[in-house]
Amino acid sequence: MKPFNTMTMILKFSIVLLMALWVSNTNAQPYRILYTKQINNSDNIYLIDTNGNENQITNHSRKDSSPILSPDGNFMVFTSERVGWWKIWILDLKKNEYKQLTTASSAAYSPSWSPDGNHILFVSSQTGNSEIFAMDKNGKNQKNITNNEASDTMPFWGKDNMIYYSSEINGTYQIVRMSPNGDNKEVLTKDKGDKLMPQLSNDGKTILYYGNADGNLEIYTTNITNTSKTRLTNHPLMDMRPRWSSDDKKIVFERGNKGDNHHIFIMDANGKSVKQLTFSNYNYAPSFVPNAVDIGK
Repeated sequence: MKPFNTMTMILKFSIVLLMALWVSNTNAQPYRILYTKQINNSDNIYLIDTNGNENQITNHSRKDSSPILSPDGNFMVFTSERVGWWKIWILDLKKNEYKQLTTASSAAYSPSWSPDGNHILFVSSQTGNSEIFAMDKNGKNQKNITNNEASDTMPFWGKDNMIYYSSEINGTYQIVRMSPNGDNKEVLTKDKGDKLMPQLSNDGKTILYYGNADGNLEIYTTNITNTSKTRLTNHPLMDMRPRWSSDDKKIVFERGNKGDNHHIFIMDANGKSVKQLTFSNYNYAPSFVPNAVDIGK
């Protein structure tokens, strides 16, 4: 009877283990992603999760794009052509109220939240070339915080209270960081290839960006001192505009040819387990919804 008892115990243990794994996977919350979908030259903001469930967030005849959720999940900042050329808008998700934040005749784009949710960064060429501006989340106290003879663009306000951005230096976009008031500028990279849309991980150790150092646009990470660089993607199409999940475990990005084949993908932080999330129309500018926020539910 001993062999029978041993096999029975192994079988029971295997069943319990499989049930535990099934429950764990069932209870795991899917990652949710805001992004822009273009249909018949009309751009609107959508929400999709990693199970493929999709909801439309905005529905306007003019273009809405580049959504970023506030840290508390109550507001969504985005760019829009609702009143002409691109401006920064905000949506109060609880009240379903829209408000235009920028009014300058020049385009305003690439919005980003401060970690406390009280301020918004954006890019505008109203002073002559692309520069970074900061404002309160109600649109007041707009201030130009960079002043470069070339372009400063794609800002990100890290949890270390430093702003990371791409700055054109001798014809190449390098990663620079500065204090929120524009002081203490520090060039972090000096090697070949443009480095675009740098973002500090939530744990403050790694910078995520995309660039063309290897010819094609690919996604990379580097440590905060730029002593170790890792290439995460290697694909004939362009890999662009990556963003961290709030737990630093996943990266969402767009892959395509900027034409009839442009979609949203998600992958592990090490570049493994790449999964395609959208399969029709032109899709771009993805960003994660923080884990605890219930937008779209």
